[in-house]
Amino acid sequence: MPRAKPSVEDVKGPGGTLRGEQFVISAEHASNRIPARYQNLGLTRRKLDSHIAWDPGTKAIARACAKALGCARHEGRYSRLLVDLNRSPRHPKLMACRSFSVSIPGNQEIAPEEKRRRIERYYAPYREAVGRDIQRILATAGRCIHLSMHSFTPVANGVVRSADIGILFDPRSALESSLARELVNSLKRHGFHVRRNYPYRGVSDGLATYFRRSFSAGGYAGIEIEVNQALLRGQRQIGALARRIAEAIGGLLGEQRHG
Repeated sequence: MPRAKPSVEDVKGPGGTLRGEQFVISAEHASNRIPARYQNLGLTRRKLDSHIAWDPGTKAIARACAKALGCARHEGRYSRLLVDLNRSPRHPKLMACRSFSVSIPGNQEIAPEEKRRRIERYYAPYREAVGRDIQRILATAGRCIHLSMHSFTPVANGVVRSADIGILFDPRSALESSLARELVNSLKRHGFHVRRNYPYRGVSDGLATYFRRSFSAGGYAGIEIEVNQALLRGQRQIGALARRIAEAIGGLLGEQRHG
């Protein structure tokens, strides 16, 4: 028998509102840094500054949203080219040999012991830290809303991606579907062109997908927010955009936080 679709009041809890302490924010691709021992994985600084190595703008967006909600925040400290925090351990692009058709010299034929080193030192601690916060929030607040911040390229394989923001979620989850609808509506009210499960599927391999298997669907909701990098040109523009997105997300709370 299919689960009944919850009302907004059901999703927002007994008091009719979401609370900031129910949220946790993560930004897996917030950095393009490479530890010195890896010598930039053989890439030029220009390549590392490009989207192949990280998701530009997500650090500022994650910090602004965490401030608006007054919630916990996690940021990846190193480039996804070192090890991708948003991939499952056996995913072929966990330590990608190529990224957006660019060869990564330092990731060619990685020895098994080096793979274990990267997983133990950089990958596992991050995912475990996010998981601990989710467990804590579930224990204290009864529900955890995990917002995973990412950004996407305006053009991929010759196809122009027109949306400003994509909201990724599992459509089989009544809780995530209702939260996504509220989030889309709030972002639209702030002037954004928003699409659901775009430019990727919400159930594709990722951190939220992993946690859906670890926690109950009634308590955990994983929503990935994808921002078009065409909107992220220059620090001033990134800052202004981060504040707009944070205001929209903060608007989901019964009592908005200001700061």
